[in-house]
Amino acid sequence: MRVSVRRTAEPVYTSGPVAPVPPGADAEPPPVAPRDDSLLRVESPMVGTFYRAPAPGAAYFVEEGDAVAAGQTLCILEAMKLMNEVKAEVEGIVRAIHVGDAEPVEYGQLLFELEPVNGRPLDAI
Repeated sequence: MRVSVRRTAEPVYTSGPVAPVPPGADAEPPPVAPRDDSLLRVESPMVGTFYRAPAPGAAYFVEEGDAVAAGQTLCILEAMKLMNEVKAEVEGIVRAIHVGDAEPVEYGQLLFELEPVNGRPLDAI
């Protein structure tokens, strides 16, 4: 077998067959819903695996619509075989859960949205 490499003035790119572009693929992406500033965002503090329950088959820590107390566990993030609890910082109601059980998460990824109770403004938190 013999291989030869030559330098050319212009780069030459080769690839397999080019897939046709489906109609409408070049259209703009759908608009993103505006962020609701009345909700408190709970984001992942690390890269890991998101678990909604303390053990397989156990009840979830929280469901959408549940009231949570400050310091209550919302989920567990597993990183390098260490289980880290993510806790609520304020009293609130779980309005949205953005990650499925046993899914990988990235640093800063949105996990939950909580609606604070007792009328406290978010900037005081």
